[in-house]
Amino acid sequence: MRQKKLAVLLSLALAIAAIPLATSGAAASGPPTNNGWFAGHQIYYLDQGVEKQADRAHLADIFLIGGNRAYQANVVDSVPGDAGYSPHWDVNVVHTADGVTLADILASPYASSSYPEALFDSVADILGAEQAGLVTIEEPGVIVNCPIVSVAAADAPGLDPRSEDFPEFPSTF
Repeated sequence: MRQKKLAVLLSLALAIAAIPLATSGAAASGPPTNNGWFAGHQIYYLDQGVEKQADRAHLADIFLIGGNRAYQANVVDSVPGDAGYSPHWDVNVVHTADGVTLADILASPYASSSYPEALFDSVADILGAEQAGLVTIEEPGVIVNCPIVSVAAADAPGLDPRSEDFPEFPSTF
């Protein structure tokens, strides 16, 4: 478990360190644009990186499945217009629980009907899978600033869209 935690923190650090590189090219001058999931629907957000100082009282939750966009787009718990929405996200990393495999999750009622594009597409399913003992949720204490934007805004010139293609899920993550 300790190795898995270190791997997650390393992947987060590498993803965060890559943000300036991704935005330094001549073609893109704005922040990276990522796709994500909310309540079974695809959303888009601008990745403005880690926040050093943030008011922890006004955070929403973002769930990284196995690490930052390691196997699927991240899942958020609110969108603009919701009472709890904030562009400031408390990072939660989702892993398979000990002794659980991808097949176990797929056989559960919590897996997304969008699989293999997304194993989870709602926070309710992630929390249900946690309650059922299928996944664990790690909170590394990282806060990111990622405002959700419309599809039109995500496609605006000057932004740096990240790939929506992900590798296959391993048997555990």
